[in-house]
Amino acid sequence: MSIAFKPTELFGGAITVNLPDRYADVSNIREVPDHQEIYLDASGFSSIIVEIAERVSEPSTDEEALKFHFHDIVEEHDTSSVYHTGAAQLANLTPDTPCYTLLATTTPPPVPNGNPNRPLTPTFTAIILTLIRLVPQSTDIVVTINIPHIPEEQEPSDGAVNFEGGKYGSLVEEGVRVRDELWRTLEVKDWELFGAIE
Repeated sequence: MSIAFKPTELFGGAITVNLPDRYADVSNIREVPDHQEIYLDASGFSSIIVEIAERVSEPSTDEEALKFHFHDIVEEHDTSSVYHTGAAQLANLTPDTPCYTLLATTTPPPVPNGNPNRPLTPTFTAIILTLIRLVPQSTDIVVTINIPHIPEEQEPSDGAVNFEGGKYGSLVEEGVRVRDELWRTLEVKDWELFGAIE
């Protein structure tokens, strides 16, 4: 399935990026913290969160900081599995900017005896995380693409999803394309943003 993208201004235009045109700005319907931008798939359940955070300094390596940010978003009682981590390069940032990516899943605890009143409950959520480390600004930008796996919403052609075997399903494959477009287009227009958000 092809994805149509549109230029999108984040944080009042201080950051620009191409996002899928069917994703809606959550701040139009509810309050969103100043350090976050949240976009929701209007025709599904996936979401994109862009968060500006204070640079994590306690982990000794960038890779440990990546996992720190991941575990920070995992719900307390969920179990998680990390399937891929690696370096990334964003086209509009200098090549020496530390950037990393992670592909993982989180799984909620089972509901005792099921719950017929909770249809469309995800069996797990795939997370595609990008960490951008702006060292001079003492800032970490964390971009999270969240893709709930809801069996009733899967394409019949997906068959059994198997992350260990590299079979992610069409929604996660689409999420990877969204991440790649983000890497290609994300650009900081106003660096003073990182002194303005507390």
